[in-house]
Amino acid sequence: MIRLPLAPTLAIVAVTCMSNSRAQGFSSGEVSAGGASTSYRLLAPAKMEEGKRYPLVLFLHGAGERGSDNELQLKHFPEKMLTDERRAAYPCFLLAPQCPEGERWTTDDWGAPYSGRLPVEPTAPMAGAIEAMLKTVSEQPIDTDRIYLTGLSMGGYGTFELAMRHHDWFAAVAPICGGGDLESAANLVGLPLSIWHGDKDDAVPVERSRQMMSALQMMGLKADYHELAGVGHNAWTAAYGPEGCLDWMFAQTRNPARRAELAADLLARSVEKSDRIAFLGDSITQQGAGEGGFVDILRAGLKRGRPDAAVIPAGISGHKVPDLLAREERDVRAKGANLVFLYIGINDVWHSESGRGTSRDEFSAGMKELLRRLEDLGKATVALATPSVIGEGPFGSGSLDEMLEDYATITRALANDEGRALADLQARFRDHLRLFNAEGKKSGVLTTDGVHLNAAGNQFLAVEAALALRHASLSRTAD
Repeated sequence: MIRLPLAPTLAIVAVTCMSNSRAQGFSSGEVSAGGASTSYRLLAPAKMEEGKRYPLVLFLHGAGERGSDNELQLKHFPEKMLTDERRAAYPCFLLAPQCPEGERWTTDDWGAPYSGRLPVEPTAPMAGAIEAMLKTVSEQPIDTDRIYLTGLSMGGYGTFELAMRHHDWFAAVAPICGGGDLESAANLVGLPLSIWHGDKDDAVPVERSRQMMSALQMMGLKADYHELAGVGHNAWTAAYGPEGCLDWMFAQTRNPARRAELAADLLARSVEKSDRIAFLGDSITQQGAGEGGFVDILRAGLKRGRPDAAVIPAGISGHKVPDLLAREERDVRAKGANLVFLYIGINDVWHSESGRGTSRDEFSAGMKELLRRLEDLGKATVALATPSVIGEGPFGSGSLDEMLEDYATITRALANDEGRALADLQARFRDHLRLFNAEGKKSGVLTTDGVHLNAAGNQFLAVEAALALRHASLSRTAD
């Protein structure tokens, strides 16, 4: 929140009162991330049952609550959750990290008419908030299907950014008087949203929420939008009040299958009826074309929204980049594909253990040649995907993790150099597993064996592939 300064004596009295009331019941903690330390407070459910898991709410405060006291951030929403009535109605863990004075959750310029592009890396305070959340999930009995995100003012911006950055983590998101990158709004597909803003806000213009709502509507996406007539910057009193978003928020549960379905519908709205979309890859792509696979999920969405568009499954088990070079003309170009999802690299790395892998130089040269043939000879638009995982344990625990990351870096560079669409599956899988695989299992979260996808993995990949293909499709119009 942006607020007017108080007289020095009054400020001291106010902080003293807060120390005696707001912090009561909250434990304190600290994490290191992004080259800095982040303090946080955590409120546990008033009563906890053995063996039961509870929702987690991550709250991002406003600019006026920045500091180093690890208490000021408890103003507004956290203190409202301290009442006996609310603790009984919403038994949950509440996590409130504190952003240091002079820093921000995001890189946004609040005075600019639009938000900037979503940065590649989060700010240090945002990295700290993420680390505090991951730590809480690993240490407390959290229901990972009911993790909620909300924030106000500066924290409203942070809420939009974190939801766009890690859209698979949350069951519901409620940004209050904030804004965000409109070009990344598609990342919010299928994520329950409740957006609040006062129409007389003179600190964060209401246009920032209006722009986001308009961007969502243009893509056919839905959100609960609450523009409060006659209300200034303080939209959080209503948002967190009796008629606000809390009942709605706590009723939401993460639904990956529904998100995948909606992402497929979004892709269908983004392509032309004459498009022929090829999925070129190895056994993951081959299995993905079967019932419930990621290709099948997207094919179903295209059938609903673009029945004239064609899907060309082109995955073969065991294949590596040299194998794709030997068959891309027959399996892709000869079939008239003009959009291609190119997902390869797992076997190039995995088979190195038996001496049948692909060298780094051969992989890099082969990928460049594939792109030349598909784009120049085939006139197709390609969405690239980095190789995902060989084992679901923490990064570095697998013998091939570093090599896999190296090959993923090659694919990223090929995307960045020419502005190609990219599904960074290596990064996205690892980020997902940081939250949902706190036990460090080698498989069973997104895969059946550390490589091949289970139902959850196919749903996850369907969203990532849909977003990348949508980007690739729209880039044709931009060009």
